[in-house]
Amino acid sequence: MSLDIALIVIAVVALAEIAFLVVTSRRRHVARARRRLEVLTDVAARIDRAVASFGELTLIASDDSVEAAPPSPDPAPLVEDDLAGRAGLLQELALDIAGAHSQGDRLAAAVVRSEDGDAATLARDARSVADVPVYTVGPRAVALVLPGLGRADALGVLARIATRCPSSGRAVELESGEDAVELAARLLGSGTAGA
Repeated sequence: MSLDIALIVIAVVALAEIAFLVVTSRRRHVARARRRLEVLTDVAARIDRAVASFGELTLIASDDSVEAAPPSPDPAPLVEDDLAGRAGLLQELALDIAGAHSQGDRLAAAVVRSEDGDAATLARDARSVADVPVYTVGPRAVALVLPGLGRADALGVLARIATRCPSSGRAVELESGEDAVELAARLLGSGTAGA
């Protein structure tokens, strides 16, 4: 009889442990699901802000044989801290590319990411160095369009910005036949934080 009682006690303890593990596992699963939902909600809000920044974007098609008409003079919507976003960057690139093609000038663009600040602070420091419009392209990143400069000169601008605030960046130069969207994609594509 005592053997039967011992087996029953072991079975009850084993069932209690299994129930505890199931409850703990379920709680972890629920907590992970909540974290995923919070992250997805944050990403959705960022996407909504980015889409809003594309509001009334007008792009110029680049064709070396045809003179492109300038985009509408309506300014791009401001995204945050009185900075235009990616839509403004694309408008500026389209204008400057049209000018570079018609005048045979060089054109560079740069993106710089702050290591410990926000986009507004970084924009102020970038403007003080480059004296060009600055566009927010992330919570801690801004982009600059640098007419008349090549990639090496743009990297020099990034180095001067880095002396004012801890940052890293990347620069690209307009290639033959490239339009604003292609240049922006190359600038903002993978490896944004690298030089």
